[in-house]
Amino acid sequence: MAATRIANAMIQKYQPAELADVKVLYVHAHGPGILASKKSVKTLADLKGLKVRATGLSAKIVESLGGTPVAMSQPETYEALSKGVVDATLCPIETLKGWKQGEAIEYVVDSSAIGYTTAMFVVMNKDKWAKLPADVQKVFTEVSQEWIAKHGEAWDQADQAGRAFVTELKRQFIHLPEAEQQQWKAAVKPVLDGFVAGAKAKNLAGEAFLADIQAEIARAPAAK
Repeated sequence: MAATRIANAMIQKYQPAELADVKVLYVHAHGPGILASKKSVKTLADLKGLKVRATGLSAKIVESLGGTPVAMSQPETYEALSKGVVDATLCPIETLKGWKQGEAIEYVVDSSAIGYTTAMFVVMNKDKWAKLPADVQKVFTEVSQEWIAKHGEAWDQADQAGRAFVTELKRQFIHLPEAEQQQWKAAVKPVLDGFVAGAKAKNLAGEAFLADIQAEIARAPAAK
């Protein structure tokens, strides 16, 4: 829920140019990425050389933690885990049920302290939007606002189902101590610094954007 709410707030505030050609109705984002592994991971050192299914931003996170990111689609991941092509996957916990990947792992590491999320969008053609009567636009806008909460809740429910699925499979949950979480956060800080530097090079407010997100997450710690 928090990820979806924050993503919509940031788009509303910063109006990214990448979305300027469409009418944004709303966006939604999955729960925090966790590490689902065939091997026990209790410390940052345990990640060294671990082959982890990860793409895009999550690949950068894995690399910063000392692991080896291996890119592949979700449909390929179950077999890759089963055959030992990868040792783990960085994913929202709902994936462990939705794609049955919980059957191919033994440990669920609560890495939400550095968990990523992915925002997905619901948009309309801007010209089609402009042709709609004002009262119809109003309905679309109101319903879209309602679906920010509904879609966020749907992701939360999917995460709960994923957690229940791996619990039934008797997979072991590993909770990182606070000191260990801080080490993981320090390890991924260069990823955030790189984002800020890249935004600054394009004259974008990356530092303010990141600060806003972090402030919002701090206000909703239980719903990250």
